[in-house]
Amino acid sequence: MKKSGLLLILPLAVVILQYCHPTDKTEEMGDTTTAIDHTVVGVSKAPDRETLENEIQTAMFIEKAALGGMLEMALGKLAGEKALSLRVKDFGRLMELDHVRINAGLKTLSLSKGLKFPVSLPAKDLEQISEMSKMETEHFEKLYLKMMVEDHNKYIELFSGAGKSPDVLVSDFASKYLPVLERHRLKALEVRETIQ
Repeated sequence: MKKSGLLLILPLAVVILQYCHPTDKTEEMGDTTTAIDHTVVGVSKAPDRETLENEIQTAMFIEKAALGGMLEMALGKLAGEKALSLRVKDFGRLMELDHVRINAGLKTLSLSKGLKFPVSLPAKDLEQISEMSKMETEHFEKLYLKMMVEDHNKYIELFSGAGKSPDVLVSDFASKYLPVLERHRLKALEVRETIQ
């Protein structure tokens, strides 16, 4: 996660550095002077600090939300296949379907911002899914629902913060799906009570 965050910040730093250098420079070559143009093509003005911070926050929101959604889809699918409790199976299917829809919207948002959308889960998440697939069903169901409550607490906080973004597209997206995530958390709590 730290590496991907660094990869998002690095291109922004390059753009900033390009703006810090003079746009025109002359070099003397023997008895002639040559003008060298160092302007960045396609960029009219250096973004201010606030704009850069907002762009970084947007990129971080999209990445965290997308990876979280991908994990919810994978675990939801696993719950739909592995759980014995019909309520856990149904909840897993709901998570899978809702997060497919949320991530489709995130992908559209990401593309509209010119950002790269994550295509796979980090190795630690894939390992966790693999370990959970080998668990006894009773242990799996309890861990899965515990994770769903904890994860949705994090997603609610993430989407609440993004709902305050100065970027209207980001704040509208987050505000649209925040109630869905809140319903997921409530449903996870309800289902968890039935299997304890």
